[in-house]
Amino acid sequence: MFLLQMAGYPGSGKSTLAIKIADKLSSVVVIDRDIIKSAMMDEGVRDSVINKASYKVMFDLANQYLRQGMSVIIDTPCYYEESLISGINIAKNNGATYKYIECRVENYKVIEHRIYNREKYISQIDTTSLDRYNKSSNKSIRPSKYNYMIVDTTSYNSYSLDDIIKYLVNKGGKI
Repeated sequence: MFLLQMAGYPGSGKSTLAIKIADKLSSVVVIDRDIIKSAMMDEGVRDSVINKASYKVMFDLANQYLRQGMSVIIDTPCYYEESLISGINIAKNNGATYKYIECRVENYKVIEHRIYNREKYISQIDTTSLDRYNKSSNKSIRPSKYNYMIVDTTSYNSYSLDDIIKYLVNKGGKI
């Protein structure tokens, strides 16, 4: 059983990769914060509470699924130290192996194409710029005491799903 924390700039392929992983393995649930946050926005939850509340719901769900013996994939950019620590602690408290994958796309044109052409949730960004990408593409917080994997998600052929699965099922999480 593992908790996988996804990370990366919007449009880098986190959700797509998370779903591919869940499809390949059994007893894995993907918790996409965009779905939670979008539902809150649709229901008129105040902007001042949406971010904190959507993270709380996401981590509470992760905790609950791990208690049920399921592996969990958390789908967020992982821009905040608090998110990283919450993921690590929830895994630890439930006896799950902590894993972290950062999706990287170095070609801004690929990111731009994905953002402008995807079916998006209301909470997802619908515009981007090269300046925004350059300022935020390295913003994900990586774990310092755990092994992590950086995956080139420029295209489906730029990574090996089998290598990713091997990383996930390897019990070693600590360096």
